[in-house]
Amino acid sequence: MKTSLIGLPFLFGLVGATVGVVVLACWPGRRRWRRALLATAAVVLSLASTAAWINAYFAYMPSVGAVLGQRARDQVSPTALRRRMQLISAAGDPAAVVAAARPIAHPVARPSGHVAPVPARGVVERVGIPGTSSGFRARTAQVYLPPAWFARPRPRLPVIELLHGTPGAPEDWTRAGMADVTADRWAATHAGVAPVIVMPDSNGSFTGDTECVDRPQARADTYLSADVPAWAVANLGVSADRSNWAIVGSSEGGYCALELALRHPDRYATFMDMSGLDRPTWPGGALRQFGGSWRAYDDHLPALQMTAHPLRLSLSGWFTAGAADGEVTRAVRTMATVAKRAGIDTMLVMPANAHHTWRVWRHAFADAFPWLAAKVGLPARV
Repeated sequence: MKTSLIGLPFLFGLVGATVGVVVLACWPGRRRWRRALLATAAVVLSLASTAAWINAYFAYMPSVGAVLGQRARDQVSPTALRRRMQLISAAGDPAAVVAAARPIAHPVARPSGHVAPVPARGVVERVGIPGTSSGFRARTAQVYLPPAWFARPRPRLPVIELLHGTPGAPEDWTRAGMADVTADRWAATHAGVAPVIVMPDSNGSFTGDTECVDRPQARADTYLSADVPAWAVANLGVSADRSNWAIVGSSEGGYCALELALRHPDRYATFMDMSGLDRPTWPGGALRQFGGSWRAYDDHLPALQMTAHPLRLSLSGWFTAGAADGEVTRAVRTMATVAKRAGIDTMLVMPANAHHTWRVWRHAFADAFPWLAAKVGLPARV
C-alpha cells in the first residue's frame, strides 16, 4: 500500500491510460455499445487523472494506503496499545519499551532474566479529548507516543500540540505531514526519546473554520489552550511546564499557533507558524466571529498583540511559508519581522518556488524538529 499517488510515474501512467482509452473509443469500425463503454471509461479516467494531479499538487493523499484509510505509518488501535502495555508489565523490566510498529520485535534477555521487547518506534492512537471547560464538540484526535513514553518509570516528556488547517482533520498531520515518521527518526537517534505529539481537532468538522477563537457556537480557543493540555497532562503523564510545550500548525493552524501562543504564553513557550495569515478570516466576514465587535477582532490580530502589549514571558517562534504563496508569503514575512522587533526569538524560512501545499509543511516540520525538540527541553543527544 506504499505505492505513491503523487509521483510522476503514477501520474503519467494514468494520463497515458486515459489517452489510450480515448483513442480506442474514437477508433472507427467499433460497435456502438463498445464505443459507449470505452467513452464512459475515458470520462472516468479523465476525472481520475484530474483528481490525481490536484492531489499531487497538494500532496494530500500520498499513497494507496492513505486512500484506503491508513492514517499513519505507526497507527495502532486502543486494543493493540493496551496489549503493548500489558506486555511491558509482564516483562517486569523497568527499562522496557515496546516496539510500536510490530506486535513485538525480537526479544532480548535482560541480566535479570526477564525478556523485554526491543525499542523500535512510537505509536499513533486515536483518542477522544472532551471539551470539559469549553463545551467544544471536537472530532477524534490523534496522539503520537514515542518509545520513551512506554519506559518504566515514565519520563515527563514534552509536548508538541499540532494543528491542522481547513478543510482538514487531525489525521492530516500523519497521513500527509508524516509527523510520526519525523518523530520516529529523531527518537531512533535519541534513545527512543522524542516529544509526545497531540493532534487535536480545531474545527469540529472537515470544512469548519473556527480560526481557533472563542465564540458562542464553538469555544475553540479554550478547548485547544485549556482542555487539550489538561487532558494530556492527566492522561499521558506529560510535563505541565510551559517551557516543555510547543504549539505548531499549518495554514489556518499556522495562524492559530501564533495567536494561541501570544494569547496564552503561560501555556506555550514555543510556536511554529506554517503558512498562516496575519488575521482571522471567516466566510461572510471575519467580524461576524466576534459578534460585530471591532475590539474583539483587534484582540485577535497578532501584529497588534505583539506591538501593543509587552511580552510577559519569553517566546520562541519559527515562521515558514512557500516563497511563491502570494498573500500568505507576505503575511508570514511580516509577522516574523514584527515578532523579532517584539523580542521573540525568531526563525524565518522561505523555501523558494514553494506554494500552499503539504510538501512545504511536511518538509518544514522535519527541518524544524531539532529546533522544536531543543526548545521544549530535549538534549541534542541522549
